[in-house]
Amino acid sequence: MRQRVRKGLLVYSALMFPLTFFLLSPYVIVISAADGVLNGSAMIFGLLLVFSVIGSRLFCGWLCPGGAVQDFISNANSRPWNSRWKNLSKYVIWVVWFSFIVFLWIHNGPIKGDFLHFMDINIIYMIIYAVVVSLIYLFTLMTGRRGMCHSLCWMAPFMVIGETIADFFHIPRFRLKAKPDDCVSCGKCSRICPMGLNIAEMVKSGRLDNTECINCLECVDECPKKAISFGICQKQ
Repeated sequence: MRQRVRKGLLVYSALMFPLTFFLLSPYVIVISAADGVLNGSAMIFGLLLVFSVIGSRLFCGWLCPGGAVQDFISNANSRPWNSRWKNLSKYVIWVVWFSFIVFLWIHNGPIKGDFLHFMDINIIYMIIYAVVVSLIYLFTLMTGRRGMCHSLCWMAPFMVIGETIADFFHIPRFRLKAKPDDCVSCGKCSRICPMGLNIAEMVKSGRLDNTECINCLECVDECPKKAISFGICQKQ
């Protein structure tokens, strides 16, 4: 039942993406910063960082329209796409991208807040939307399960920063918990993971914290021995 709800929310999120794209776009925030404006996407990204201090990456697993699109595409290419270097690329891109945005805010300051700035459906918006969606589609099709999340996502670093802040200050946040003694090494959790993580190995080690985990709870619901649970707690 829980996964039906989650997947239903993702489908709805994907259907609403033509409208919510304004608030999640990596391009609109740059255009707004060039105008000296703190726009809706900047505010949303800030809220995602704050939310992740407690909620970790629940947004990615339950509400992200880009993630929903990738889950659909995984039917065509279900190959895992997960490694240290593949995951590192999104942080390099994020640092360059966000540094440029901060530079624009400083250069064009004082900045003013306008949640709806640049929110106008016109031919330019339609082209930008088509390019971004095509990029998500093609990159995931070529790489594998949630390849975009691993290597190119511009939102994930905000939430990873939030998780890091929570752990540094010992703030309880949403996380998975392992019961190694209950694991029978069936491997179902690893096979079902949309991020291609080796959950079985993580359970055996007793540590399920991973910055690539999107808290979808697929592994929790798939485990026949309930060796994986979840809750809000501090880092062990």
